[in-house]
Amino acid sequence: MSSYTVALTAFSRVFLIEGQAGPEHRPVYQSCMRAGSVSQGFGDVERIECPSTTEYGQFEEVGRVQGAIERAASQLMGRYAADLASALLAAAKQRCAVDVQVHFGKCTDPRSHNEFTKALIWEDVFLTNYSTDDLGALESGENTSIMEQSDLSIGNFYEVLQLTFQERALDLVTNQLVDAIVCDQRACGDCDEYSDGCSKAYVLQGGILGSPGTPPDVIYTGDGGQTWGLDEIYPLTNAQSADGIACLNNYVIVISNDAGSLIYKLAATMQAGTAGAWTEVTTGFVSGGEPNDIWSVGVGAFIAGDAGYVYYCEDPALGVETLDAGVAAVGENLNAVHALSDERAVAVGENDTIIYTVDRTTWSAVTATGGGNNLTGVWMRSETEWWVTDDGGNLYYTRDSGTTWTLKALPGTAVSGLYDISFSTNSVGYIGGVANSQGAAWRTYNGGYDWVRLPEGVGSLVGSSTQINAVAGCINDPNFLIIAAQDGTNDGVLLVGKD
Repeated sequence: MSSYTVALTAFSRVFLIEGQAGPEHRPVYQSCMRAGSVSQGFGDVERIECPSTTEYGQFEEVGRVQGAIERAASQLMGRYAADLASALLAAAKQRCAVDVQVHFGKCTDPRSHNEFTKALIWEDVFLTNYSTDDLGALESGENTSIMEQSDLSIGNFYEVLQLTFQERALDLVTNQLVDAIVCDQRACGDCDEYSDGCSKAYVLQGGILGSPGTPPDVIYTGDGGQTWGLDEIYPLTNAQSADGIACLNNYVIVISNDAGSLIYKLAATMQAGTAGAWTEVTTGFVSGGEPNDIWSVGVGAFIAGDAGYVYYCEDPALGVETLDAGVAAVGENLNAVHALSDERAVAVGENDTIIYTVDRTTWSAVTATGGGNNLTGVWMRSETEWWVTDDGGNLYYTRDSGTTWTLKALPGTAVSGLYDISFSTNSVGYIGGVANSQGAAWRTYNGGYDWVRLPEGVGSLVGSSTQINAVAGCINDPNFLIIAAQDGTNDGVLLVGKD
């Protein structure tokens, strides 16, 4: 039997986040509260039958169908206070969603939200009722403490654990790694190979700065980062760099500023180990507006480029269409783009430039963060809440679609540059950059209210990275992270973090 530590009820603690996880919502430790049992139905399985082909009066199973996933359910119970207002009653009467986190620990301060062995995160939680024990006594034998309780309806339920990092693909990494993406979905093997939804990932090796003689490549995995392959992007030369990577319509797409193009290939062909078969397309790109970053929303991809150009791609074979010809960004180079849908996106760039759209076609500038640096990363956590990083080591967020910005501090000293930000869930997110002249990464468990320096536990980030360029989480597992970095010799460092 494999070794593990049994969870004990005395080693769990409850945190309540009113208004749900977010940069301004502090997780509040509930000193006299406990969580009840949690349960969730994933759908009963029903047989689909037809009459037997070999026997009268009998039926054969020809298929099956599984019912809908139900919301999880649990309870919060606590000691009813004689001198304090009830947090449970207030949350129930508010009728707004909250987040609840149940932390398991042992040798740390249980009041510290960021120190735990394992956390159960319950998002989009509604308190559906409220009750107490009897409030009075008629005789001495009935004098006892009063308990209060609320039943919970939970929208999203998952576990978070500490990450352990390992350096991978050492024999394949010869240049700086500039971008990374996880492109996968859960599959039972009916239409594709079985996958937990985090098996297929792609890391872009940008080229030029490291070992000469080869064009940029894609380093890929089909087993969650255990083994890796390499595919050279032959339409590009060893004098051209690659800058961004995404997945769209079963294709892996790479963009190159040097070439002013996108290059695409079937993901299945790459995963099969077939080299080549890349196609380069320049249609739609404008000279002077060469691409720098790409983000796919599944049905299309936004591309940000030089001189403030923004493009959109629905079919890589047909190239791109111009959405904004540098008007909104006033000609500033754009470094990063992120989108919630095929209509809502934000792009950021040099000299504190931020532009956005709510209909895909019309782009507008918003108030700058005020830091005055070049913005390097962006993430839309919702329609109104956006996060940006800059090359001066600053992290900002807005909760009003860019009207006002707030600086969010990161732990540690000498944070000199931040280059990417990514959220796996509404609560769990990652940042990559530089601190103390070394590659550094941070993680949040509460939607960005505060961040912790990785790794959380024993050990260190493996490798000799001097700058982390990209962090790629997985929406199907908040405990999976790919880090794309570079070292002091302009070689790359590829790290995989798992629980």
